[in-house]
Amino acid sequence: MNTYHFTIVVRDAYVDMPDIEDSFFEAGCDDALLCSYNDTVYLEFDRQADSAEQAITSALENIRSIGFQQLIVQEGGVSTLSEMAERAGLTRAALSQYAKSKRGCGDFPKPVYGVASGSALYSWAEVAEWLYKQGKLAQTHYDVARVALR
Repeated sequence: MNTYHFTIVVRDAYVDMPDIEDSFFEAGCDDALLCSYNDTVYLEFDRQADSAEQAITSALENIRSIGFQQLIVQEGGVSTLSEMAERAGLTRAALSQYAKSKRGCGDFPKPVYGVASGSALYSWAEVAEWLYKQGKLAQTHYDVARVALR
């Protein structure tokens, strides 16, 4: 059994909902930290399971059981280099060097959005695969990225 770390954004939840923390806990999310940013609620999980798919699926089921439906697994989307560096336990500078082909094998995934604005966004699943193949990302993080993409 492994521990999988992932984040689920609960778009139809609000921080000021009565007993929201207790509701998540009682629904089985006792392995998650309830957080919010600009009134957006999200749960950071450290869930033990036999597979990343089982961990994420069970967390989504727990959240849906209390009526929330607008759920996004953050690791399935796009991210900035800073966000990805934090997930991978790297510095932003190191990841930037990989992206600019100044470090590593030079085949870092290309941005998927925002190139013209200077705030490039990358597919976390693509970057996670690249980092995993370079020996820079744990298997559990890679597994979460692959499952979340589906």
